[in-house]
Amino acid sequence: MADKQQTIEVYNSFFAVARQLKKLAHQSAANLGLTVHQIGILNSIRTDPGLTQKEVTERLIFAKSRVSLHIDALVEKGLATREASELDRRETKLYLTADGDKLCLRYNEEAYSHKVLEIALQRFSKEELDSLVAMHKQILAQL
Repeated sequence: MADKQQTIEVYNSFFAVARQLKKLAHQSAANLGLTVHQIGILNSIRTDPGLTQKEVTERLIFAKSRVSLHIDALVEKGLATREASELDRRETKLYLTADGDKLCLRYNEEAYSHKVLEIALQRFSKEELDSLVAMHKQILAQL
């Protein structure tokens, strides 16, 4: 059971790791001419082609107006397309273009934040990493 001091220490640890990974992710996205939010949108669409803007907003927990602006920029750059839903013409489905898919894959392979974290995690066993992920999920479920 965590006492007050341990709680503060864990909080500061989470915050420091998240801040550093976020900084590295921003740099990696900027190197590709995108924002971290745009990369998040591309990854969501890549994982689930045909998502609606509303679904993307809910998954990524971004402000609706910001998601719209980011999607506009991705469409303008030729990385994503909007297509009217066949079931409900009021809904717009989102898809990656071939260039969007390539850029998304490139980010996921080259992102400095991923590489640095991978190197840092190499010192832990598979069991320790599985335990870490499980603990994170448990903590997140309680927040």
